[in-house]
Amino acid sequence: MKTSICKTLTAMGLGLLLASCGSYGPKTMDRDQINYGNSIGDTWKNQMLANIVKIRFVDMPVFVDVGSIVSGYTLSTTVNGRLGFSDNFVGGNSQGLGASGTYTDRPTITYMPKTGDDYLRAILEPVAPSSLLALIQAGYSSELLFTWAVEAINGVHNWSVTRRKDSTADPEFIEYVQLMQELQILGAVGFELTKDANNKHDIVFRLKKEGLSESTIAKSRRVGEIISLDPSRDQFRVIYAPFKSDPDTLAIQTRSVIQMLSAMAGFIDVPAEKAAHAVPGYDAATSSKRPFQVHSSAEKPDDSFAQVRYEGYWYWIENADLTSKRVFTLMLFMTTLTNQATDPNAPVLTIPTS
Repeated sequence: MKTSICKTLTAMGLGLLLASCGSYGPKTMDRDQINYGNSIGDTWKNQMLANIVKIRFVDMPVFVDVGSIVSGYTLSTTVNGRLGFSDNFVGGNSQGLGASGTYTDRPTITYMPKTGDDYLRAILEPVAPSSLLALIQAGYSSELLFTWAVEAINGVHNWSVTRRKDSTADPEFIEYVQLMQELQILGAVGFELTKDANNKHDIVFRLKKEGLSESTIAKSRRVGEIISLDPSRDQFRVIYAPFKSDPDTLAIQTRSVIQMLSAMAGFIDVPAEKAAHAVPGYDAATSSKRPFQVHSSAEKPDDSFAQVRYEGYWYWIENADLTSKRVFTLMLFMTTLTNQATDPNAPVLTIPTS
């Protein structure tokens, strides 16, 4: 019997000891990558929404990036056992088995505020027409890009962030971006990158006029009428300008990232109690469909794509509002393009968490 008890206790102790020797790190990788990725994504969206709300309330937008995450784990285990026998009649046999363990998770997260001249220039300067049209050539929706990244085309105005008296979009502009989206899908419009004699790059806008159906040709003709293009031409040099100056040019006044955010802020539903704290938004009553919408309420929303609490009220984008989600995701993408401009001397905030 003594031998049996001894073997049993020995086997149990060895089993626990071997179990504690397995590497714990690889087991956490899949879980941690997904959880941290989801958390960073949600925080990024909520921060973007917070900055859009701040702009509407004439507050300072602040961007803070997660620089790094160092997740450290400590797992220690202890197994002990004892077995004793007595040969006299008073004392009895004694056995004992014990185990203890300690687990510690202390990730360190580094936050980097976005500052510096390069970064400010990147979000304050208008997006180059070449970059905008390159995205369209890559297959991005021209309707989405023209609606949010363009202030005016050949003097036809979008929902404006620069005009003070009348910020409503020209009906012709809305018609133009809708037709451009249809012509893009039909392959009836295109943009080309050329070089002049001085090796300078030029962007050429082309309207295809051959091999198209009558309905497509009619749409192409209407696009030319809206922005006053010469009907005898099928290609136009693209320039950055608020209005047309030459018959062979297409003048596009693009927006900066801050202007895009300001345009989005104009479609926030501001509570009546806070109206005096916010700048006026757009009058979308005459529009058949809002291009973007942020709701507000004193109660926290149940289902949202992004949400933030500001001055006692909740602001959110509905999860079922696909139009607003597409616009919001575009802005996340546009700010990512400007993220390359970083200041090597920017302050870094490192916070150990427990």
